[in-house]
Amino acid sequence: MGGRTHLKIGYAAFGSVVGFSALLVWNIAYKQPWTAAMGGLSGVLAFWALVTHIMYLQDYWRTWLKGLKFFIAVGVLFSVLAVAAFITFLVLAITQNQSIKNPRSFYLSCVWSFLTLKWSFLLALYSYRYRQEFADISILSDF
Repeated sequence: MGGRTHLKIGYAAFGSVVGFSALLVWNIAYKQPWTAAMGGLSGVLAFWALVTHIMYLQDYWRTWLKGLKFFIAVGVLFSVLAVAAFITFLVLAITQNQSIKNPRSFYLSCVWSFLTLKWSFLLALYSYRYRQEFADISILSDF
């Protein structure tokens, strides 16, 4: 429960800060709302993963396995949405002949869609693993 979880907490905290920074930068400096939205969503999902790890350290999940089931469903839902967004932004960037170097292009929206996919997948994966761990413990305690 110790060191590895603390690394995951640090990684999720870093992901939250970077995602929220992207939200601000692409809204204020570049005026590209789609990249900003995907960066912000990535930050929210990273923060959600952070909360999942903190709740694990506090042993909160032992009594609320249904919450983990909900987190898994949210992770899967946002994974599907992130893949759809990635494909959409890629098609838009290609059909509009946008430059990869342009910070307002849809290619950067693709990058943030991929990062959103990563965090939604990790949210579902961590929630699934914590649920399995505590489900095993609750089965043993029933005897």
